[in-house]
Amino acid sequence: MSKPSEKMADDRFEHIQAFFDTTRGQLTIGEIPPVRRAALAAVGKKVRVALVCGESESVSELLRRLNAALGKAAAENIVIDEVLPEIKRRR
Repeated sequence: MSKPSEKMADDRFEHIQAFFDTTRGQLTIGEIPPVRRAALAAVGKKVRVALVCGESESVSELLRRLNAALGKAAAENIVIDEVLPEIKRRR
């Protein structure tokens, strides 16, 4: 388990803040059929990060993962997409 100081540092969501500050993007948390729970960060129709929420994953854990993924996507200029492979897997 995280120490309280580590948890507070994680909850600053600096990469989510930077995403809002530097883009005209949006975050969506909810259903992306057939995926019941997901998080999506996009600018217009261009997805930057799409995450599938695990069965036992809490919303705060998903947000921390989204924050980390946005940081990685920005630093490496990549797209992180867990949703499309999950949709293809379910077909």
